[in-house]
Amino acid sequence: MQSKDQKYDSKFIRKSLRFSSDEYAKVEAQLTTLGVNFTNFAKNAIINHQITIPIQMDLIYELNRIGNNLNQIAKSINSGEKIPVLTQLVEIEKQLQKLQYKQEV
Repeated sequence: MQSKDQKYDSKFIRKSLRFSSDEYAKVEAQLTTLGVNFTNFAKNAIINHQITIPIQMDLIYELNRIGNNLNQIAKSINSGEKIPVLTQLVEIEKQLQKLQYKQEV
């Protein structure tokens, strides 16, 4: 027969968190203010709140320019023009290098 702890552990998945001293002080302050225990607080925070990822608009702008150039290349290829295609490919390569540089910085 399983003990109470073994039954409990088999029903749930356990995860651990690490906090810096400052982070944990903020959590403790919120726990005190709300009057809840850490488990309920963490579950509520994780399940009921959406995580937003900051968008770097300059990178989206660069990707949009590259996409526009690719569309122009496709149009040129379909119309039989060869020289503008090479020029646009060089431009795309420059933009990709600039984008890669931004990611490294």
